[in-house]
Amino acid sequence: MALWLLFFGALSSCNNRNGEIEARNQEIDSLSREISGQRQLVDSLQNLQESDHDNKPLQVYFGREFKDIEDPESHIIEALKQQKELIPLDAVLGGTMEFRQVQVISEDWVLAVYDDGHVQGKSIFEYELQENNEVNFTEVASKLPQ
Repeated sequence: MALWLLFFGALSSCNNRNGEIEARNQEIDSLSREISGQRQLVDSLQNLQESDHDNKPLQVYFGREFKDIEDPESHIIEALKQQKELIPLDAVLGGTMEFRQVQVISEDWVLAVYDDGHVQGKSIFEYELQENNEVNFTEVASKLPQ
């Protein structure tokens, strides 16, 4: 009798182990499918990042008022760079505030980064072309150092 009990105990132990092995195999299969899906996602994101159309800057339509200006974007950028008094941040330690980067972001706005070598700020300016081809700027928003 003891021998039969030992035999059935060993047999049920094997069944439990088989169940554990089956559950682990299912978990491994599930994780393998998830890893495969993640690899496909990474590959598609890398392909998207490498595509040319994402690296092209947006084209800004400047409207009829700019029709007589050969390069409206450069005209706007240079006009802002000449108006340093628009910088809403005072220079420190004897520096001189200057516009370092100016980017036309729409037919109405430019983003400008300025500094004096010590402190830096960013502003969005609204612009409007005047009849004499001068450009008027109005500060819309600024991020200044704390």
